[in-house]
Amino acid sequence: MKQIHASRVWSYGVACTLLGLLNLSAHASEQVIPAHPRAELELNRVSEDDEPMNFILSSAQRIRSEVTFERAVKVFGSVSSNTYRMPSDLKRSDTTDWFKQQITSLGGEIEFECEQRDCGRATIWASDIFGERVLSASDVNQNYLAVALDKDDVQHLLMIYVVERSNRRVYAHVVEILPNERVAFDAPVDVSSELLRRGTVRLPNIVPDSQGAISTEDLESLRTLAETELQEFADEEIYVVCHVNGPNAAEELLEYSRSCSEQIQKIFEEQGLNVVPFGTGPLSPIEQTPVSRVELVIPRLLKQELE
Repeated sequence: MKQIHASRVWSYGVACTLLGLLNLSAHASEQVIPAHPRAELELNRVSEDDEPMNFILSSAQRIRSEVTFERAVKVFGSVSSNTYRMPSDLKRSDTTDWFKQQITSLGGEIEFECEQRDCGRATIWASDIFGERVLSASDVNQNYLAVALDKDDVQHLLMIYVVERSNRRVYAHVVEILPNERVAFDAPVDVSSELLRRGTVRLPNIVPDSQGAISTEDLESLRTLAETELQEFADEEIYVVCHVNGPNAAEELLEYSRSCSEQIQKIFEEQGLNVVPFGTGPLSPIEQTPVSRVELVIPRLLKQELE
């Protein structure tokens, strides 16, 4: 089976609303993660044919009239979704933790997760992406998990969206994709080793949004990175290079990318690192594909490699 590499498939554009792809059914689809034993099925939809889908690996935003993702993998395969009303004694955090326990027990990997405002606007997830009114909630009452797991040599991609509505009822929406081609996600990167070897490294899983903002979770990851792996480069001049892409004008994206690099500069300098912020906006694409990303460059080590 062919592989789609997640590192090469970053999608910008209008999200495919799942409501338009799936047909309503009276019973829950059999999915790789079983329903909570006390959950009630509210909605079930199953695709009649294989469909192209965005497996979303970032927050979602609307810019002008367009829904965009910093990272999504476009896959083709069968799709099902189950929407559950969770037991009244389970909070949103309890429900999310329950799903995480199931993922761990099945040997799955959480490829991306977010909560509250770090996920973007909740109305985008409920209306534009999943097309389910029952998922309507405030921005601070949402969690999202993007999961990959194998069962019997079959890859399952799951998008799990959990919300707590204003009446305090919790709903969980589980979309399962069985891709026709296996998706290969990025392998872990040893940042310090890559810097020593090449003088440059792309920071894994650090993705600025289309306005250059870094999520709270990613900022904490960067703080930990600066405290640990990057301390051996405390005497070096480190360039933080932000690439920000999206539907905005190039001048705006350049300004957003500078803001991105300055956010990281502040965190790194708090840990004693010598940092030069640098923003390139959309002017340095990878393989002609616009990819929002953050790279570290140590010019002295680059020169050594080229000599």
